[in-house]
Amino acid sequence: MAPQPPDPAGLTLPLPSSTVPPASRGAESLALLLLVGGLIGVIFPVTKVAQAAGVPPLPWAFSMMLGAGVILAGLARVKRQPMPLTGRYLRYFAVSGLLSMALPNVVLFFVMPWLGAGLSAVVYTLPPILTLLMAVAVRIEKPDRGRVAGILLGFVGALMIVGPRGSLPSPDLAGWMALAFVMPAAVAAGNVYRTVAWPPGGQPVALAAGTMLGGAGWVLLALLATGAVADLPALGLAPWLALLQIAVTALTYVLYFRLQVVAGPVYLSQIGYVATSVGLGTGTLLFGERYSPWVWGGAAVIVMGVLLVSFGRRFAR
Repeated sequence: MAPQPPDPAGLTLPLPSSTVPPASRGAESLALLLLVGGLIGVIFPVTKVAQAAGVPPLPWAFSMMLGAGVILAGLARVKRQPMPLTGRYLRYFAVSGLLSMALPNVVLFFVMPWLGAGLSAVVYTLPPILTLLMAVAVRIEKPDRGRVAGILLGFVGALMIVGPRGSLPSPDLAGWMALAFVMPAAVAAGNVYRTVAWPPGGQPVALAAGTMLGGAGWVLLALLATGAVADLPALGLAPWLALLQIAVTALTYVLYFRLQVVAGPVYLSQIGYVATSVGLGTGTLLFGERYSPWVWGGAAVIVMGVLLVSFGRRFAR
C-alpha cells in the first residue's frame, strides 16, 4: 500500500496525486493502464452478445457485480485484507459502488442495443478531463502542463468522434448518446471519491470487493423497484457468457484498484481511452460495425494523448 500523506484540508489521502514520483507513472502504471482498459473494452462486445441472446440489462449487471464481488471478497480473505463493516467502510462501499459500478454499467447496458459496442465505448474517453477538473476542484491534483495537454488532446479526439455532422450512424442516436454521457460523469466522480474517501489502512482488493458488492446492492434495489427480479432466470440464456463476464470483471477491478494506488485518479481515468480503442476494434471486427473517418482519426488522436500523459514529463526534460 502506498504511503498516505495528509492533505491541507485535513483529509487523509491514500494516494499521492501531484506528488507521485515520475517512476510511479512508468512501466507498471502504463502496463496496468493497458490491461485494465483492454479488459473493460472486452465488456462491451460480451454485453452485446448477451443482449442479443435475450438477457435483459438489469439481471446482467446484477450477476456481473455480485459474482465478481464474491470472488474478490474471497481473494481478500485469502490475502488477509479485512473488510470492516464499520460506518465509514459501508459508506465508502455504497457511494463508490453507486458511482463506479451501478450507474455507469446500468446505463451502458441500456444504451448498448442502440449505440453498439463501438459508440458505447466512445464516451469512456471523457472521464480523464472530468476527473482532472474534479480533482483540481478538491485540491488533490496540481497537474503539470504535459498532463493537461495530453488529457486535452484525448478530449479533442473524443470531439472528433461525436462532434462532426455525419459522424454518428444516424441522427436519431443523439438522445442515446446524451444518456450515455452519464457514464463518464459517474466514473469521474467515482475516481475522485475513492481517493478522497479511501479509508485509512484500506487494502485494494478488499475495497474493490466492497465496491463491487455495493454496486450489486444498488442494482438489486432497481430490480426490486421495477419488478425485473422475474427476469433473473434469463441469465440461463447465456450462462457461459455470464461466467466470462464475472471473471473478467473480477480481474479488471483487482488491477483497477492497484492502478489507483500507484498512479492516482487522473492517470487512472485514462483507461477509458484504451477501452474505447478496444471497443471500436471489436465492434468493427466482430459485429461489422462501420465508423466514419472522423471516428478513426479521433481514436488516433486519443492514443497520442495517452502517450503524452504517460511520458510527457520525460519528454519535457
